Amino acid sequence: MNDKIHFLNGKFVSEEQLAVSPRDVGFSRGYAVFDFLKTYPRHRPFKLREHIDRLFNSADLIGLQMPWSKEQVQKWVLETLEANKTDEEKFIKIMVSGGVSNTMLPSENPTIMILIDPAVRYPKERYEKGVGVIAVKHKRYNPAAKSNNYIEGVKQTQRAKTIGAVEPVYYSDTQVFESSNSNIFAVIDNKLLTPKTNVLAGITRAVLLEILKLNVPMEVGDFTLNELLSSNEAFLTASGKEITPITSIDGEPVGNGKVGAITKEVMNQFKEYTLSNLW
Repeated sequence: MNDKIHFLNGKFVSEEQLAVSPRDVGFSRGYAVFDFLKTYPRHRPFKLREHIDRLFNSADLIGLQMPWSKEQVQKWVLETLEANKTDEEKFIKIMVSGGVSNTMLPSENPTIMILIDPAVRYPKERYEKGVGVIAVKHKRYNPAAKSNNYIEGVKQTQRAKTIGAVEPVYYSDTQVFESSNSNIFAVIDNKLLTPKTNVLAGITRAVLLEILKLNVPMEVGDFTLNELLSSNEAFLTASGKEITPITSIDGEPVGNGKVGAITKEVMNQFKEYTLSNLW
C-alpha cells in the first residue's frame, strides 16, 4: 500500500498532507487519547465498536469533550478503511486531541485523526521462542485511560532493548499491573491469572476471558512480582502483537524458559477465533 489515505478533521488526506498545528494541545501538552486495532481477513476491523467505546471512555476519564457520536466515528473509520482497500491486514489508529489552543486548555474543536497502515508482521521467533521483558516499578497515570502519555513507556522500552528484551512490565510493592502497551497473563499455582485492578481494559484480554476453554481455571485477580517471577508461564496480549509469550524476566527464565503448553493453546484458540465468523 504505497498511497495511504488517512482521515483528519472531516477530510481524507494523503500521507504528505497529514499534519497538525504545533499549537494543538495534543502536541504541546500531550493532552490526547487514542485507540488501536487491526483488521483480519475479509477486511474486517477486529472489535471496532469495543475500541470506539474505549476511546470515548478514555476521553471521558481525562475530561476531553467528544462532539461526535460513536456511530459517526465508526462510520469515519470504515470509510477510511475502504479508501485503503487492499487484501493485506492493516493497523488502525484513532487519535483525538484537545485541538488548537494558545493556552494549555483544550479548544472547543478537538482534533480527530484516523491512520491506516499495513499491519506489522512480527518475527515468528517471538511467538515460537518467546520474548524477554524487564520489571519496572511504575504505575501509569490513570491506567484505565489510553492516553498519549508514554514517557515512561518509551524510556523503559529503550532500556529493555539494550539488554535484548522487548518492553517493561510495571509493578508496585503489592501487584503487577501491565506492560508499557500490553496486558499480562501468568500461570500461577495451576491457574491462569490476569491483573484485576489498575490496568487498561484490553480488548484482546477481554476476548480471551470470554472465549478460552482450558484445562486450568482462569481468574481475574492481582498477583505480585515475586509470584510472576516464580510463575510457570506468562504472556502479553495486545491488538497488534496478539499473544506474545514471555520466556524471561530481567534475564531470568520464566518456568523452563520455553513457550508453555497453556500459552500455545491460548495462541491457537485466539487465532481460530480471529479467523472465524463469531465476531
